[in-house]
Amino acid sequence: MKLVATDFDGTFAPHHQPVPASNIEAVAKWQAAGHKFGICTGRGLSLIEFELKKYPALHPDYLVCNNGAVVVNNKREFLASLCLPQETVKGLLRMSLVRQTKNPMRLLTETDMYLLDTGSTIEFGLVIPMETLSFAEAEAMEKVVQISMRCESVEEAEAVTAEVTKAYPDLIGNINRNYIDFNLKDANKRDGLRRLLQKTGWQPEETLFIGDDQNDLPAVKYFHGYTVETAEPFMKEAATKVYPSVGDMLLAHL
Repeated sequence: MKLVATDFDGTFAPHHQPVPASNIEAVAKWQAAGHKFGICTGRGLSLIEFELKKYPALHPDYLVCNNGAVVVNNKREFLASLCLPQETVKGLLRMSLVRQTKNPMRLLTETDMYLLDTGSTIEFGLVIPMETLSFAEAEAMEKVVQISMRCESVEEAEAVTAEVTKAYPDLIGNINRNYIDFNLKDANKRDGLRRLLQKTGWQPEETLFIGDDQNDLPAVKYFHGYTVETAEPFMKEAATKVYPSVGDMLLAHL
């Protein structure tokens, strides 16, 4: 048995496009051969589920969500969950750069996703309806696994990440273009997959990973993974091989 994990946005689904039918057909062949297929994403569980409903022929064997903070099996039972300490949530939300921002922000629990009331007039870029929380309501939320911000540029995302992680060394800023996801430090796609293997007891003869952006780098480096042709040059340099699509990668390793 082999196991494959793919990033979703920009990798399995090209940016602003649906998942190609050829990718879904390749997944079916991969699973029919007895191999495991899963999605490893920065999206929360509710958001990736919202997307997967569009593709009834697609049946992942597992999902690694929130950059590795949440891992579920094909029955959507929780195998692992890294929740932020309540004091960390409160502290981060009370930082001046957060309270004063006009950037759109989200708070994600294990199962749900909320908008934060920052007064932003900018859309977060998601079509799923979300309830809006005040900062006081957000501070009281339990089982928070991620706090996200959409910045105006990659440079701003990197600057915000540096300031937040300096104040809270137990956090990591997983950057994907101009978006930041703040998770616990152990929440990255590499360690999320390692937790999956530990919890399931699966012992694949080969573990394959493919992704296209910064939050995919730890997994690409650890698993000697791959990327797609649309990825940035730094990803192509880090990857073992560049494929036209996830489907091409799957068929090459059957």
